[in-house]
Amino acid sequence: MKQVTSSEAVSAKYPEWIVLVVARDAHGKANLMPAGWGMICSGDPLMVCVGLGHGRYTRQCIEETGEFVFAWAGEEQAELVRYSGSCSGAECDKFRDFHIPTVEPAVINVPILTQAASNLECRLHASYPSGDHSILVGEVVAAHLPDEPVRTLMNFSGSFIAAQPISE
Repeated sequence: MKQVTSSEAVSAKYPEWIVLVVARDAHGKANLMPAGWGMICSGDPLMVCVGLGHGRYTRQCIEETGEFVFAWAGEEQAELVRYSGSCSGAECDKFRDFHIPTVEPAVINVPILTQAASNLECRLHASYPSGDHSILVGEVVAAHLPDEPVRTLMNFSGSFIAAQPISE
């Protein structure tokens, strides 16, 4: 075992699942951002959490409305992940600009991503400041899967690969 810089140690975490966080602002405009720091954090009740930078527009949207969708990116969303992470929803309309296909949600007022491997509708349960980010915890109020299974997109330090689904 050797001692390394913290950034070297963090780089060893790859591959990682890519989460797409979807929210609406107080005026109803939908926004999406890719996030690498997301996970399930409770099984009963089912809750997820995601780390978002304090200055992120998506974080502001969630704080304003108390709702978000936590979606695991699907194999067809690699370009969406790459490009939607390079601009802020405060300055562009990502759903219009990237032609993101959606369907209506069941419970909250945030669109469901039809090309995602899985979508979880969430109500904000808590927000915890954590250094330069906040950890937003959402309670899952509805869940969605595509009619046909979609492979989950993984990040291999900037290269995206779809993970093989577990067969039944």
